[in-house]
Amino acid sequence: MELKIKVTTGFRDDQYVIIDAQEAHKAYYLFTHPDERAVFANGVALIGKNIQSIDPAWNEIMGWNPTYKLTSDEWNEIRRKGVDVKMKNVLRIAKDVSYLMEGDMSISGKTLSEAKLLLPETKQISEGVKALSEKVSLK
Repeated sequence: MELKIKVTTGFRDDQYVIIDAQEAHKAYYLFTHPDERAVFANGVALIGKNIQSIDPAWNEIMGWNPTYKLTSDEWNEIRRKGVDVKMKNVLRIAKDVSYLMEGDMSISGKTLSEAKLLLPETKQISEGVKALSEKVSLK
């Protein structure tokens, strides 16, 4: 299952682009910097002022037709599979990483998986695991 993000660029139903969740931090950065521009891996170019919202692309994630309107059965499937929790975490991490981009634009060239390691709470966990692994032998 590929995680995808729907970036709404207008008020009509067809005014959106789909990007890979690994680039969600770039979309959040653009949203908070309306005059900035970015090109995504799929070739889509966006300017921040055109972004209306950033949401999970449920239909694309679940493999459903993009125009299909979700019913309660589909929402139940999304919840049963835990996709809602995964996407909530992805969006939270992407938003947090976008704030790091304020001081270091090189982060925009990283995937979300790579960039999240720069977050303070992730660094603390990583350093703690490293220190613990040095003390404990798994032989």
